[in-house]
Amino acid sequence: MATVNYSLRIDETDKQRAEQVFNELGLSLAAGLNIYLKAVIRKQRIPFDLAIENSAPQELKPANVTPFVSKHEALKAISGILTEFEVDLEREREERIISQQK
Repeated sequence: MATVNYSLRIDETDKQRAEQVFNELGLSLAAGLNIYLKAVIRKQRIPFDLAIENSAPQELKPANVTPFVSKHEALKAISGILTEFEVDLEREREERIISQQK
């Protein structure tokens, strides 16, 4: 599989915070972003809901803030995503073998 370099501009604080989360999950920033992109490709959409709940801005209070998922939940989700990728890769390998045999 060929790879390409891609450059993007992000806020330095956001980058550091994302790296911290990915590091805690045992991943690099690049690996975390690749997992996100694979989920977009697999689901053919952004892999989480984007919504505006109200037209009027809401004050952020503890009841309005969605808590972060635990490290265990995040690892479980990543494990599921990686398992799906492995199945997809195996399917692609099998299809290549079949097409080469024809």
